[in-house]
Formats: sequence, C-alpha cells, structure tokens
Amino acid sequence: MKKQLSFVLTSAMALSVFSSVAFGKTSADFSDLNQLDAATKVKFDAMISAGIFDGMTETTFGLKSQMNRAQFAKVAAMILDLPINASLRVSSFTDVSTYNQANGYALPYIEALKTAGITNGVSDGAYNPAGQVTKEELATFLIRILGKDAEAGNKTLTDGSVSNWAKGYVALALNLKLLPETIGAFEGQMPATRELLVTGAYEAKQQYIPGKIALVSAQAIGASKVKVWFNQTVDKTKANLTLSKGTLNVPVTVTWSDDGKWATLLTSSPISEGEYTAAISGLDVSTVSRNEVYFRAQAEQVTEINFVNPEETIANSSAATVRVKAMNQYGETASLGTSGFTAIVAGSAPADFKKDEWGNLVIIANIKEANTSQMKDYIPVTIYVNNSKLSAARSFKVGNAPVLSFIEPNKITYSNMKTRLIDVGDKASISLKLFDQYGNPIIKRQFDQNEVTSKSLTPVVSPENPNLEIVKAGTSLGTTDLFDENGNARFEVRLTAKPQNDSTHKITIYSEASHATVSVDVN
Repeated sequence: MKKQLSFVLTSAMALSVFSSVAFGKTSADFSDLNQLDAATKVKFDAMISAGIFDGMTETTFGLKSQMNRAQFAKVAAMILDLPINASLRVSSFTDVSTYNQANGYALPYIEALKTAGITNGVSDGAYNPAGQVTKEELATFLIRILGKDAEAGNKTLTDGSVSNWAKGYVALALNLKLLPETIGAFEGQMPATRELLVTGAYEAKQQYIPGKIALVSAQAIGASKVKVWFNQTVDKTKANLTLSKGTLNVPVTVTWSDDGKWATLLTSSPISEGEYTAAISGLDVSTVSRNEVYFRAQAEQVTEINFVNPEETIANSSAATVRVKAMNQYGETASLGTSGFTAIVAGSAPADFKKDEWGNLVIIANIKEANTSQMKDYIPVTIYVNNSKLSAARSFKVGNAPVLSFIEPNKITYSNMKTRLIDVGDKASISLKLFDQYGNPIIKRQFDQNEVTSKSLTPVVSPENPNLEIVKAGTSLGTTDLFDENGNARFEVRLTAKPQNDSTHKITIYSEASHATVSVDVN
C-alpha cells in the first residue's frame, strides 16, 4: 500500500519540469537530428529545452545510442520532478557507489526513484547501473508515469518476444501510442535507444495533464482519411477540427466517435505526400493543453491488384467484362483512376477501360474480334500499375454468347430526396445490376449489339395500384428505356395520384431467365 501511495504522489508531480525555461539549445544544434520530420523535432525540442536531455557532444545528440540504467535513472527522476538529495553519498543498492567513476553521479537519482517506489532494483539488493534499459522496461516506465498499472494488468499480448511480466505494459503503451508500432515482433528485451526514450516520454507528458484536453496524435488511415486521438472526451458540439499542409488548409468532413475521444477527418481528394498539422479550436483555451499535432502522410500507393471475376470463363461477346480490384496500402479499394493502369487483352488495348461505381477496374474485351472458338480457346488479360512493377495476369476461357441470367436490384433513389413517394409526379428510380451465366456484368453495349439472350425485361407493380405507373414501359423495357445516359441499367415508377393511405408496393422485373423484386413506399 505504501508503494502504491508513493507512486500516486510522484505521478501527481510528474512532468511539471516541461514548463521550465528553455536552456537555449534546440534540435537544430545537433547534426544527427537534422533529418527528423517536423513532428519528431517538436518532441525533441521540448525535452532538450526542459534540460532533461542534452547531446552526447556539442553537435551530436546520439539518436541511436543506448542508455544504461544509471543514465535512465537521472532522466526518469527529472521527468517525474522528484526531490533529489544531491549530498547523498550512501546507496541502498549494493552495486551503486559514488566512487564508481562511470555511474557514481546517478546515486541521488537512483535513490529518488527507489524512495518514490518506481524501482526496487533487479535482484539481491542490486540495481545494475551499467545494465541497458530494454524496450519493455521503457514501456513499463511510461505506463507508470500515467498511473495506469491497473489498466495494464488487464491487457494481453501474444508477442513471445516480450517477457510475461511486461506484456500488459507493452500492449497498453502501444495502444496509447507512447511507443511506435512495429512490424513483426516488438523485441521487448532489446535495448531502448535515446530516440525511443525521448519520443515516448514526450507522448506520456501529452497524455498526463489531468483535467486538460490534449490532441495526442494523428495519422492517415486511408487515402482520404485521417484519424485524430485525444486523451479524454471532447465536447463535440463546440470542437472544430482542421487539417492543413504547410500554410494550405485542407477541407475536411469530420465524424466523431460516440465517446468523443477520437474523430475521423475525410478529405475531398486523396492525401498527398508531406507533413500535415491537425488542430482543434472552439474550446475554452484554459481547458486545452495541446491543440495541434504534426504527422507525416504517405501518398496513396497501389499495393495489390486481383482479378475478381467469379469464374475463369467470359462470354463470347464484343464487350465481355473482366473486373479487377486494386488495393492501396490501407487495405482500401485504390482511388487511382484508369489512367494509372495499363490493360492488355490478347496483346492489344481493350475495347474500353473504365471504373464502376464500386471502384473496380472494368476491362471491356472484344472477344468476337479475336476469332476464337467457343469453349475451347483462351484469352490472356494483363493489367499493370504504371510506373510500378506491380502487375496481374490471367487467361480466360471463351464461353458461349451472354445470357441474361441474374438481375440484382442495386438501390432506390427518390426524386423528392425523401424515402418514399409523396406528391403527384414524384419518381422512384430503381437501379439494376445485370449478370450473364458466368457471373460477369452485362453492359449496354452488349444489348446494343443484340448479343444478349433473354434481354427483354418487363416490370410489374403488385398489388395493382392505379396511382403508380412504370415510366417508359410498354410490354417490355427496350435498351433506350432500360439504360440511362451513363449506361447504367435502371427503370422508374411515377406517382400519378395521391392514395388515401400509406402503402408499400412490390415491383417485380422479369426476364426469361430471372426476376427481381423491390419495395417502393408511397405516402
């Protein structure tokens, strides 16, 4: 209990040293910090100006240098602003002595940590001042600064490179972004670098200040999407979030989480390479400790391309469709347009190359022109990303002529922008997806070329409603009636008179081989 109480007391004093008067030096004074991005330099400047860190030499910081436990004790005591008894000459640890030329200076700091209940040494009354500080020890220290030991105890981690006692601390440190995420194993028993200690301690400081809101971090999580995190709940009705790149404001649409602890910023166009600033305003400035954060974004890159046709066979048509899905580094469908790709069908350019409404790349192949034999020959299709080595190739078997085999209602759009027909003249447009016998989309060109078997479609309203009519429909929908100016299949119903009661009407559209049903609401 005494240990817990002493830790709570020291945590309450934690990090007040960050408000100290600047010592004059900045990251610009050290040659090995020049290549850091702007966001990381801010963290180093805060630690250097507070006097917690200095360089290994006048011009070198020692970014990748390791810290021993004696050096770590001094930094930890200063960050926690612990009382230091500089005249102390006797240590409670058997291997700490003022006569040790290398580490004797750290005796008062080591004793301050022990008195505060932060450390009890290693074993057998020893502290091991010359030993290296491991990454998992650093994670534990940072979590203890925030007073989150209990929360760490509820965390689990499957990483075998982290000691069992430290797994909860490491898991929580990663969740809170005190330490950067790693690809693969965390390697918890590897020595921590000065860089990792500086950035980790800085992030802990940002999240510590009780009662004040801090914008903790931001990062791109999609081609047009940035996520920002706060240390506590934010009043969403007052907060205003902005995104900028240098002096250029980036327009965003903001969506808050239910708990108000994070938000997503959606940009109107893909994020470009460079350094960004996310900022919050609109709140009482006295309640905010950090109102902006820097981060570096990477331009969208296509990392994977795959054919998504359900079968290896495509119809023998002048406009057979081959679909390809391109994915970016965020696991999203890539926003890159067809100009960023090159498609080749049997050694030549395709008849057409476009994107559908779901972001798939659609290669239109003129199979008939290739003079192939049905159900015998194969057509090679290749697609690659321009200015990249990434490519995909597949040979498709040439099938029979396309047959309209499946109709799938896509969505209903009401002309009044509501969710039902209300006034006379209101229309409901029902978009359709049409598929052939191989599961591939059928497009308008195949209808225009009279290639599609069972291409006649007949919509029927049920139950009978004299106030609801099919637009442009006789016995069936012709090509002109079925497709809009963009080549998308759809049909419309129109309200011709106001009904006495609210009602829902089933509308079924038939072909010779398939049918589909949708519901239209009338007020």
